[in-house]
Amino acid sequence: MVTINIDALPQDLRTGATELADEIGFRIGETGLAITATPAQTLTVQLTNGQAAIGYPFRAAFFRGLNALVQAARDGADLTLDETPQFTTTGLMVDMSRNAALSLAGLKKMIRLSAKLGLNSSLLYMEDVYEVKAYPYWGYQRGRLTQSELKAADDYADALGVELIPCIQTLGHLLNPMRWPFMNQMIDMPGILLVGEDKTYEFLATILKNAMAPFRTKKIHIGMDEAHALGRGRYQDQHGPVDQTTIMLEHVNKVIALTEKMGLEPIMWSDMWFNAAGYGYGDPKTVFPAKVKDQIPKVNLMYWDYYNNSQENYEAVFRLHQQLGVPVSFATGVWTWNGLAPNYGKTMQTMKAGMTAAKNVGLDTVYATMWGDDGGETPFTAGALGIQYFAEQIYHHEAPGAAALATAFATYQQKTAATYLLLDQFDQLSELTAGNPDATNPSKVVLYEDLLHPLFAKNLAKVDLLGHYTQLAQALDAATTTPDDGDLITFYRALAQVLATKVAVMDQTRQAYEAGDKATMRAVLARLPELAAQYRTLQQAHRAVWFSINSPFGWEVMDVRYGGLILSCETAAWRLTQWCDGRVDQLAELDEPQLLLGQPTASSVGRGLYADTVTVSKLSGV
Repeated sequence: MVTINIDALPQDLRTGATELADEIGFRIGETGLAITATPAQTLTVQLTNGQAAIGYPFRAAFFRGLNALVQAARDGADLTLDETPQFTTTGLMVDMSRNAALSLAGLKKMIRLSAKLGLNSSLLYMEDVYEVKAYPYWGYQRGRLTQSELKAADDYADALGVELIPCIQTLGHLLNPMRWPFMNQMIDMPGILLVGEDKTYEFLATILKNAMAPFRTKKIHIGMDEAHALGRGRYQDQHGPVDQTTIMLEHVNKVIALTEKMGLEPIMWSDMWFNAAGYGYGDPKTVFPAKVKDQIPKVNLMYWDYYNNSQENYEAVFRLHQQLGVPVSFATGVWTWNGLAPNYGKTMQTMKAGMTAAKNVGLDTVYATMWGDDGGETPFTAGALGIQYFAEQIYHHEAPGAAALATAFATYQQKTAATYLLLDQFDQLSELTAGNPDATNPSKVVLYEDLLHPLFAKNLAKVDLLGHYTQLAQALDAATTTPDDGDLITFYRALAQVLATKVAVMDQTRQAYEAGDKATMRAVLARLPELAAQYRTLQQAHRAVWFSINSPFGWEVMDVRYGGLILSCETAAWRLTQWCDGRVDQLAELDEPQLLLGQPTASSVGRGLYADTVTVSKLSGV
């Protein structure tokens, strides 16, 4: 193992280097390699004849350079590296509000990853998962981080040259905390705050103060996206019909007045301004009315778009934002919200187009978002290859090709690209358009749909699910892993095996029933305990990954989902036994006609959230 003498480093780099020693793979010792570290305009790394030097434009870039240097020294190779960051501020945004809320340990893991890739910022998307002592129900049993935990994370990040920025909500996306009575007087529509109500702004002043308290930064992301029903509930009852643009401008100005009083630098998502202009979000034909352009207060805008493959479209929309006269940044996406596995095809197509456009237009700030829609089932660590793809586009003008990406992934994360690309195959069926442009998610559909009356069976009838998931299970069994990602790949091996077994059981069940073949059906019955056991293995593997990086709160949702799968095997066995024993002549579940859901295309066999997949009955509600 390489030994580094960190005493030779500037004082502000030593703590961070110590924190990364195990992660990057070096020892600390007085007789080790002494590195000359010097501030510079670009990232330069030189290792020749036992002499080492790193020039760095900011501290996180130094740690990227240290990472590359250590790997070269480990291999006994000289190294000359010169990279120019294409943006000033770059980082990850992890969704901590869709059940999977990072623990302090998980947050530190993300910070270390950011630093060793040279990313100098991070947005923490926290709708209600940060402590506000004035509101004890704020984030209750949601995995909220305490003020002391967030301060510890900020201290840790600062040592590694990473700026932590809270990303909260100050208008919409507040459905979870609105279940508690303390918010009743502040509700316009479900999830949306009541504009103009004094209590709303007392509340916002409090949460803004508490969201900022643990952090060094003066930056705060105030959200304000997707409030499409703004002013259509209690606000309308109080004021009658009012133009949404008027309501939005009133609210944004009130919130910005609060942030100005606190000396903060606010950022907000930009979609509601497109709504105000009467256009769809990201429509390059948008014309902003003078009323909007003249009245937007001093707030930075962030354009989120992880759907578009057109560089020209991104460039046009960036320039539209620039017409509004305020700083503009860009949020691309590592697609961790497709289902249980990342969609790397969609990630790389959209990210390449968007990042190239951001460079051409001259944007200063970019983030890669990792949302957790429908339960946070995909661990953010599964997005490691997409994160690397993002980082390489920060340090190079061109997006990396497959070989260059694989090399960078091995260098900076010590992982194998081919293994992570297998995760893309959970939803990339060979019969469908390459790159999964429509974000179809057959793996989630197959996992959760009922054994006897699957909702998506007609959609999936023409694809070879059994062959696909059998081959994927075999490929994952043979895949290369590391001590860092062993548990993660174990989870995905278990998922592929479950899918292969479940598809086989479902196919055999229907064939035996339609043929009236009770002997074959009894053979199917013998496989149901095997499937239930595989569900348990999958649940345990998923749980191990979850608890290694996330709060325990939120996992109960996954227990409900996995528990339902396990018990579904018992119920299916009971029903099939009734038929085999002649106690019933027909099974309504298997007699029900299979109907198309939507319209399958060359790019999609459908897409479903858990509630859309597991049943057409109500999971909850009156």
